[in-house]
Parts: sequence; structure tokens; C-alpha cells
Amino acid sequence: MRNILQLFRYALPYKKHMFYAVVSMLIQVGVAFLIPFVMQYIIDVGLETRNFNMVIGLSILMFSMAIFGMGAGILNTYTSQYIAQHASAELRLDLFNKIQTLSFKNIDDFKVSRLITNATNDIVRVQMFFTMMLRMVIRAPMMVVIGLVLALSTSLQLSQVFFITMPLLIISVIFVMIMAYPRFKRVQSALDDLNNTVLENANAPQVVKSFVSQPYEHKKFENVNEHYRKVNTSAESVMAFAEPVIFLIFNLGLALILFFGARYYEMAHPDFFTDLGNPRVGLLMAFSQYSQQILIGLMMFAMTMIFVSRADVSAARINEIFNAKIDLENPENAKKHGLSGAIRFDNVSFGYGDDGNMVLRDISFEVSPGEKLGIIGSTGSGKSSLVSLLPRLYDPTKGTIYFDDEPLTNLDIPHVRKQIGFVTQQAILFSGSLGTNILQGKEDANLSELETTAKDALIYDFAHDQERYFNHLVKAKGTNLSGGQKQRVSIARALIRKPSILILDDATSAVDLASERKILLAINQLEHKPTLLMISQKIATVRRMDRIMVLDNQGRIDGIGTHQDLMKSSKVYQEIAKSQLDIGGVSHE
Repeated sequence: MRNILQLFRYALPYKKHMFYAVVSMLIQVGVAFLIPFVMQYIIDVGLETRNFNMVIGLSILMFSMAIFGMGAGILNTYTSQYIAQHASAELRLDLFNKIQTLSFKNIDDFKVSRLITNATNDIVRVQMFFTMMLRMVIRAPMMVVIGLVLALSTSLQLSQVFFITMPLLIISVIFVMIMAYPRFKRVQSALDDLNNTVLENANAPQVVKSFVSQPYEHKKFENVNEHYRKVNTSAESVMAFAEPVIFLIFNLGLALILFFGARYYEMAHPDFFTDLGNPRVGLLMAFSQYSQQILIGLMMFAMTMIFVSRADVSAARINEIFNAKIDLENPENAKKHGLSGAIRFDNVSFGYGDDGNMVLRDISFEVSPGEKLGIIGSTGSGKSSLVSLLPRLYDPTKGTIYFDDEPLTNLDIPHVRKQIGFVTQQAILFSGSLGTNILQGKEDANLSELETTAKDALIYDFAHDQERYFNHLVKAKGTNLSGGQKQRVSIARALIRKPSILILDDATSAVDLASERKILLAINQLEHKPTLLMISQKIATVRRMDRIMVLDNQGRIDGIGTHQDLMKSSKVYQEIAKSQLDIGGVSHE
């Protein structure tokens, strides 16, 4: 309960609706107990004295109360749903905002599939709690308390049935809760695995189809699906066990009331007969109604506890994200100033996770403002990891990165990132249009800026040929664009913000050499002259840079200099050059 109560704060702003929900619920409970009282009076007094006018009048009153109770029930349902929907929407929004603040390391720890489950299935569980909170959580104990008071005042003799039914019901509820909680935790974990498998297949259909690995993926999904079925069946079996047991106790209570009633009629107990000597049938019926309300209240309480235990598991998972410590946060007095583009790495090492597996080792170099630095190395040498440290997607494991002789950790993270244009190795586009994807780099850019940037990135001609121009539809992940078109849109998105530092992480791999040359020429002619860090696997690309940095397989710098310098001093560069160029590293362009 502790975890779910921490999220109750999302329902508190809706105090007016909460008031209406509670009042309507009280009316509904009151009507439910008043009707048996009136019914008892009709049977034991009205029919006993043959006062049919009284019977008709009270019958109309009962019908009116039933209608009034129905209206209160509708209001209670509406207000509780209103609170649940709005509170869960606010919770989902806050959770999404929290997820956006998570660092790459946090996301790696939680896993994407887990975060998807948190934002969907876990939120739904909490939403169900908000709904039940004002429909059952308060109503159930009220029905039990009021029902007991009225039942005891109606017949002390018949009330002994509660000595049998209530302990049985309480024991059943406790047993179900103990059995249910760990099962529900396993269900949510299994759902994470299921989502992860679906997500992996949805993100890589080309690989699955190209390698004809559908049978393998089918078997993999079948295994996680079967595991989810088993753990979910185990959890639902608790629910399946609870319901018939509760109804058994419910019907046992009714049977005991009839049994004890018959015994007292047989014994001619005076409390069970009217002044005229007739059996008080109304008393028996009213007591049965009160006992039903008590048992229904207990049953509602039992079901509520089961749902609460389920929601508490989801709430614990959500709170775990809210309580997660972000390992990349702004310092208290973060500095904001325009970057000139000067970069310095001082003995920087970096590794993913806490296992000490270093990707970069003892990296030290400097880049001057406006300088163009090419970065090359074999696959796995840490090139992408190196540039991911600049916008503080990760922090170095050791060493310091400086911008304009100021440690990066002293600078405001969003302010720094707004001055960096980053084109990732894999071109990532979002559903929308060509324009909306490019304007992610600068939301307030005008049409002239959009057109100029598109021309620099060589995507303007494509946009111009489309019927809707920059409003041309782009599907999720840019599936309706070619690889080269996606890369050029990504480059335009980086250029439009006029960054002080431009990072191209193998961003022209799907572009032909002639187009690549034009893009680099356009970047070189930009008025604001950004510092360019360009990762490429191609010698022909990096040799156009002012200097080239070579990384070896251990994540260390093998050499920094011009093409000619590295052909003499860097063994790694020489091997790459020999594998790509015609004669001794000399390109024939």
C-alpha cells in the first residue's frame, strides 16, 4: 500500500469531484440500507394490519429511493472515472518527462521494454486503483459497519452467523493477498520481456527477413509468450480461487440465516413473532438484506485488496523510476556562455557499465575553434563513444573534457547541447514531415533558413519535387525515404541551428562521394564556421579535414596529423589506407 499511496497525490487536485464522488457514494449506501428497513415495515406492519394505502405509499417510496440511488451511483461512477482518467494522465505525463531526463546509463539499466511497460500497463493498473478508490475502498468498510449496526439492532439472535462467515472471509482475503503479490511482480517482469521481444522485431524487420530468421524469432517469441502465459495464469488463478470462495461464504451466510431463523420460529421465540402472533417474515428478509450488504462489503473489500496489491506492484515500479538518481545532472551554478568551438580532452577514459571494460583509454587532444577534425579507426575503436561524450550523453569514467578551457561538467547541459549539431551514425527521423524533422534543430527557423539549410544538405531538390514541398509526409523512422535522403535530412536538422560544434558520426555513409563533397563544401562555406568533428570509415572523406585522429582497437590514439603525416607515423592509418586506396595511400579523385 505504501507505493500506491505515494501516487495518491495525483488525485488530490480534483477535490471537487472527490467530494461529489464521496457524497454520491454515501447516498448510494444509505439507500441500499433504507430499502430493507422500509420493506420490513411494509411486510410486518402494513400487510399485518392490512393497511394497503400504507403498503402502496411505502412501495412508491421504495421505488423513488431506488431511482435516487441509481442516480447517485451514476454520479459516483462518472466522478470516480473523471478523477482516475485525469490523475493517470498527469501521472503518465510526469513519468514520460522523468524518462526524458534519464541518462543513457539510466536507460541501459532500466531497459527500453521496461520503460514501455511502465508507461502503459503499469499506469493502467494505477488508474484502476484510482477508480476503485472512490467506488469500493471507502464504500466497502461503510457497508460492513452500517450493516453490522443495523443487523444487530434488527436481531441479536441471527447475528451469530457473522461469527462463522466473517472469520472465514477475512482469512480468505489474507491468504489471497499473500499469494497474489509476488505473482503480480513476476507478471510485470514477464511482460517486460514480452515487450522487449516485440520491440526488437519491430525495430529490425529488414534483418529478420533478410536472414530468413523468422522461425528463430517465432520460437523466441513463443518462449517468452509461454512464460508470460504461465506466470499470468498463476496470478489469475489466485483471482479464480478467490471469487468462488467468497461466493461460497456469501451463500453460506444466507443458508445459516434461514437455518437459524427456522430454528427460532420452531422455538416460538417472541422476537420472531408479531403482536398478532404471526411470524415476522419482514424481519428475516431485512436481516438477510443487511447480511448481504455486509458480505458484499467484505467481498468488495477482498476484491479491492487483490487489485490494490496488483496496483501496488505497478506503483513500486513507477516510483522506482521517479526515485532513480540521474547520473548526469546540472551543477547548482551551471555556467551558460556561447561556445567558440574550442575542445580539449585531458586524459579521458570511458567504459560502459561498471565492469571496467574501457572503450576509450587515455585520450588527450585539442581542437581549435572552426577546425575540421576527421576521426577514423577500425570498427569498435570507440569513435562514436568519443563524440557522444561532447553533448554529455555520457560522462567520462576518468579525465576531463573542456570547452573553451571550462570543464564540461561545469556548464549547463541544455545550453551546451543547443550549441552542438549532432548527426548520429544511424539517421533517426520521426513521423511528421520533412519540415518538422529539420525544424527539430531550430523550432523558430523561418522558411528562408529552412530552404538555405536544405540546399546545404542537398535535400532541397527532393523537397521541391514533392507535391507538398516541406510538408511531404515522413513515416516513423523515415521508412518512406532512402538511406541517403534520411542522412541528408539529419544533416539539415543539425545545420539549421548554426552550431558552434558540428558532429557528423559517419553521417555520409549512404551518400555518394560527389554529394558528400558538396555537403562538406557547403559546411566549409558556412558564415559561422563551426568546429567540425567528422567520423568516417573512408580515407577519401577524412583527408579533406584539417587534421585526422586515428584510434586503434584498444580505444587509444594511434596518431593525429594530416594525411601525409599519418601515412608515415600511424600503422593503423597505413593499413586502412592500403585497404582503400589504389597506390600507397594516394587517392585518385
